[in-house]
Amino acid sequence: IEIAVETVVDDLAIRGRIDAVFARPDGGFTIVDWKTGAPPGPEESRVRALQLGAYALAYARLRGLPVIKVDGAFFYAATGDTVYPELPSESELVEVLRAIPG
Repeated sequence: IEIAVETVVDDLAIRGRIDAVFARPDGGFTIVDWKTGAPPGPEESRVRALQLGAYALAYARLRGLPVIKVDGAFFYAATGDTVYPELPSESELVEVLRAIPG
């Protein structure tokens, strides 16, 4: 089920659409972002993990959950691979957002 999310991080609104959310047996959730291509290289993977981290934070806030209860994955349709990247913390997201020229 696609879900629209919005949250504020360091006074900036973050909006997006999560492709799917799956309940985990431990009571948490995994958000999944479908990608049409193959898994990217390390640098692009790091950038994509920022997006997924923002979605995880937004979903946790939407559901009133601790962020630790929400993880994320990319599903790459071209290869059938599912990749669970290490997601950035909220403070790491803030750091990235503050580095954007204003």
